[in-house]
Amino acid sequence: LSLDKEMEIILGKNKNLNNPKGKEQVSNMIKVASLTRKSFMAGDISTVMSPRTVLHWAENANIFKDTGYAFRITFLNKCDESEIDIYKEYYQRAFGEDY
Repeated sequence: LSLDKEMEIILGKNKNLNNPKGKEQVSNMIKVASLTRKSFMAGDISTVMSPRTVLHWAENANIFKDTGYAFRITFLNKCDESEIDIYKEYYQRAFGEDY
């Protein structure tokens, strides 16, 4: 899935994010997912973030009004505990802040 297509799908399902701030948020979410995909293919991590997970993350971020909390409940809770710091680093790289 191309980044543009993934963005289109997520914005299509989360119309409230179809604005400049929302698009930036979704773009950052996709950056985190891309980092997990590259690391998974390199064998560095065992859990990859699918487009469906990004979609659920966006939905949960809207519900809870907290992208970091939504990241934790949507994705981090499914990850191997020994890899959590790697995923947190990906979040920090994409969003420029700790969750």
